[in-house]
Amino acid sequence: MTVNPLLPVSVSIAASANPVCAGTSVTYAATPVNGGSTPSFQWKVNGTSVTGATAATYSFVPVNGNAITCVLTSNATCTTGNPATSNTVTMTVNPLLPVSVSIAASANPVCAGTSVTYSATAVNGGSTPSFQWKVNGTSVTGATTSSYSFIPASGNAVSCTLTSNATCTTGNPATSNTITMTVNPLLPVSVSIAASANPVCAGTSVTFSATPVNGGTTPSFQWKVNGTSVTGATTSSYSFIPASGNAVSCTLTSNATCTTGNPATSNSITMMVNPVLPVSVSITASANPVCAGTSVTFSATPVNGGTTPSFQWKVNGTSVTGATTSSYSFIPASGNAVSCALTSNINCTSGNPATSNSITMMINPLRPVSISITASANPVCAGTSVTFSATPVNGGTTPSFQWKVNGTNITGATTSSYSFIPASGNAVSCSLTSNINCTSGNPATSNTITMMVNPVLPVSISIAASANPVLAGTSVTFTATPVNGGTSPGYQWKVGGTNVTGATNASYAFIPVNGNTITCLLLSNATCTTGNPATSNSVTMSVTTVAATLVLQNLNVTGTQCFNATQTITVAGGSTTFTVQSGGSATMIAGLRISYLPGTAVKSGGYMHGYITTTGQYCGTMAPSLATVVEGEETIAISPQQSFFRVYPNPTTGLFVVDLSGQDPSENIRVKIYSMTGEKIMTTDFTGEGKHELSLSGRPAGIYLIHVVSGQNAGTTRIIKK
Repeated sequence: MTVNPLLPVSVSIAASANPVCAGTSVTYAATPVNGGSTPSFQWKVNGTSVTGATAATYSFVPVNGNAITCVLTSNATCTTGNPATSNTVTMTVNPLLPVSVSIAASANPVCAGTSVTYSATAVNGGSTPSFQWKVNGTSVTGATTSSYSFIPASGNAVSCTLTSNATCTTGNPATSNTITMTVNPLLPVSVSIAASANPVCAGTSVTFSATPVNGGTTPSFQWKVNGTSVTGATTSSYSFIPASGNAVSCTLTSNATCTTGNPATSNSITMMVNPVLPVSVSITASANPVCAGTSVTFSATPVNGGTTPSFQWKVNGTSVTGATTSSYSFIPASGNAVSCALTSNINCTSGNPATSNSITMMINPLRPVSISITASANPVCAGTSVTFSATPVNGGTTPSFQWKVNGTNITGATTSSYSFIPASGNAVSCSLTSNINCTSGNPATSNTITMMVNPVLPVSISIAASANPVLAGTSVTFTATPVNGGTSPGYQWKVGGTNVTGATNASYAFIPVNGNTITCLLLSNATCTTGNPATSNSVTMSVTTVAATLVLQNLNVTGTQCFNATQTITVAGGSTTFTVQSGGSATMIAGLRISYLPGTAVKSGGYMHGYITTTGQYCGTMAPSLATVVEGEETIAISPQQSFFRVYPNPTTGLFVVDLSGQDPSENIRVKIYSMTGEKIMTTDFTGEGKHELSLSGRPAGIYLIHVVSGQNAGTTRIIKK
């Protein structure tokens, strides 16, 4: 047997530093005993395993009180106490102390040449802080204590750097605030004075003003007259009435700092005082009272005005801009008070400027002259005499009138009224001349009346029938054409001379019988008419019946003709001829059939149209529609039966279905619809539908052709629209 001894496993740890400053990283090293060839480590902080901390060393930044341990797991054989836990290292972490320094000056600002002491206050400087003073960023040799004195220049920037000897500091060394020095220069104090006027007139108060130099914020003044201080005269100005020869001066005491020559004495002003002359002015008006709008000239007479007196005219106490000469003209209003101020250019005057007497203007108002005229009638009928009347305003006691037609004076028409027979467009006016004073708009011209003279209008009426002759039972519309009927003419239709009740419109419809005589009475609401009311022409109706059969033989149609039969029309029967010549038009309307036989011909430019009526409408009751043949349309062959489509319902009232249920639904289907005249009225395409609905709604009743194309198949059938 080989018996290995039991190996006790243990581990001890040590920190690279303890205590440490806050924020310092510490490295911990483990020393294993009997750890084997590949020992395993697990570091713990406060009993909690640190993820990834499995090496023999571990580094981190601890906080105060952190307890660090390490667990060793040995891979040796025959161990005891495996895994083993190390000793505990409890960290002491000292807080960081911020280092700072602030400085203060014994004075700032200071006068030039003054010594200033600066003091530094340290925070967390330690037991033996170190200082370094700087001026404008440069260290001062030997200035290493907490205070520093020197004589600064203006703008010097003083600061201090503190180096602390305390442990666990931040911001070390620290720089203080910077004190920028204001050094005031030495200011020379002086004062000068000036008088508001010199020389002056006797009795004139003169104000003396002092201009200090470097007087400070609250300078102190003392005024003197003839060297004697004036009690209470201690401000920057001083006023009094001087006598000739008075000598005025002022002493300034400045409260500014850094001064020289303080207090200072001003220059001396010796006064010259002249005697006083009285100034006056008087004014007159060229006229008063006057009419409104009249210009008046005012003249001024000055006393002691000097060589170049100055005038200022005023109206109602307000100066008139530019009115500065000895006379003034304007158009016054009633009650305007006119005066003049005289400013003399003589020295030492009294009452200068002087104000003149005031002239209050009396203005007679202008009375506006006007005239208005009216006509006894307008418009009027041709040949009617019209009287025109004038109404004057401010015409006076004997107003004068002059009537005008088209701007030309009418001889003798000089009273307030005038009568004549006007022509259309005549422009009538009147001129008024007033005999009162103070007028405006005199003479005055009236409004102009432009005459409307309506001609005498002959009233007449003509009537026409919508068809004549007509088939029996056909409704005929009669239309009246009025001449000079006015804006709302009145009508009365008559049959056989008897009024038809309610037939009072411009048209009248009824079913006539053969021989009916129709007339219409027109009552015009136009003005200036003759022959009112008027009776129309007479229309005598011819009413015929439609034959059952009609044979057209040996006819040559050059105009427009319509042929009808209730059953059958035979064209060119019995080897005869029926020809429609160039410019002619023939219409065939039958109820059953139309047979065109050999001998039927249409010459170049002629037209023939035939159709089967489904509603009994013949030539007398409807105007046959004529088709326009579109050049290039294909000819549609009519197939009586179709194998690949059908159409229903047939007849139809409008909607019908094209049924192609046996066709390939992917084929494109094209459907074209034609009228019996050959006019294509609709084309539609569809795909993927076995049945497609179409509509003839809104189309006239009759027979239509339906042409359908589907792939290689094509066919045509008829459909009747009821």
